[in-house]
Amino acid sequence: MERRIVCVGGGPAGLYTAITARLAGARDEIVVVERNPPGVTHGWGVVFWDDLLDTMHRNDPVSARALSAAAEVWDGQLLQVGRRAPVFLGGSGYAVGRQELLGLLTARARELDVDVRFGTSDPGPDLLAGADVVVAADGVNSARRAAHEAALGARATLSWHPYIWLGTARRFPTFTFGFVDTGAGWMWCHAYAFRADRSTFIVECPEPTWRALGLDRMPVEACLRALEELFAHLLDGESLLVAEAQRPAPDRPAPWTRFQRVELGRWHVGNLVLVGDAAHTTHFTIGSGTSLALGDARALGARLADEGPLAEAFAGYEAERRAVLAPLQDEADRSTAWFADLVRPSAAPTSSARPGDAVDDLHLAWSLWRRRGDAPTWRWHLLRATQQPALRRLRRGASSVRRGLRARRREHDASRRDAVG
Repeated sequence: MERRIVCVGGGPAGLYTAITARLAGARDEIVVVERNPPGVTHGWGVVFWDDLLDTMHRNDPVSARALSAAAEVWDGQLLQVGRRAPVFLGGSGYAVGRQELLGLLTARARELDVDVRFGTSDPGPDLLAGADVVVAADGVNSARRAAHEAALGARATLSWHPYIWLGTARRFPTFTFGFVDTGAGWMWCHAYAFRADRSTFIVECPEPTWRALGLDRMPVEACLRALEELFAHLLDGESLLVAEAQRPAPDRPAPWTRFQRVELGRWHVGNLVLVGDAAHTTHFTIGSGTSLALGDARALGARLADEGPLAEAFAGYEAERRAVLAPLQDEADRSTAWFADLVRPSAAPTSSARPGDAVDDLHLAWSLWRRRGDAPTWRWHLLRATQQPALRRLRRGASSVRRGLRARRREHDASRRDAVG
């Protein structure tokens, strides 16, 4: 199908839409425009799971293999309250540096003759006027969405917890939830390695705690030192780092932000269609943003190469992806409520255990595990058993075997498809 496609935004959603459209048979010009220069991005590492690799392998084994090679495995989760003994939870997944992810997707797009243009803050009316399809992949603060806010039925709400997305050279091979009592209220981190020498370190807290500690007005370097002191027992002497793209002037406050929940009544208008965070957001505590963006891109890119009316392609894409998004939005809402209840004095005792409650940390960890939905009783017994080092090693070994088997099955399926093709 010959359709000139312009993707506004060179993040995972824009690049992978272009890649998929080309692989699906789109023959006309495909352009991706990105406002940042090459190699410049916001944030540190992002997480994903085997289901994303499965989907990408079916769509494009080349980019899937590149992602798998660049990714770091995190095996298990850990909850630590202050300096108390940690509680170990199950689960495993992957993390990759956002810069590495964008680099491998950019390289793949260019291999497929996609025109990727960096340092283009405004695509300009000529480029957009000549496009059959404009893909808004310009993130949570999408200018394309803002220009059509009423027609799209756009709604955005801000969370009440400020957070800051930092990095550190301290390696966290286990996904770590760390809680500290600051004296002005609870503060917590989400930490995980995405490279051998780098981890993401997200810090979140209630607004009253943030203001009471002066973090709302503290210059960036002073803020980093204050957070290093609060989380010293987790950082093992390593510093906290702010991404250069987000670094304010030395006398300006640190780049704290608030999660923005984006919802749309519809995801397309005219020849404009939205993907990823431009269309919807899920709270970072469930780590699905990148997977959803790449899933949107796969679904949209495939439909853009189909014959038939554009409106039908857009409607089919939206229906497919809304069905995937709905249960994850529900999980994200539950997870957000769990962290909100940590600091609400009126929270019912049955809603969640909290760090300051008169309960042991094992029950707090069980509550954390169940924040996304109900869990069977056998998982509680497995959680208890996992606190024994020998059984924890056994569980991690079983998880590693499952990952290996799944990876081999992906390669086997890809080889069979190549043979048939």
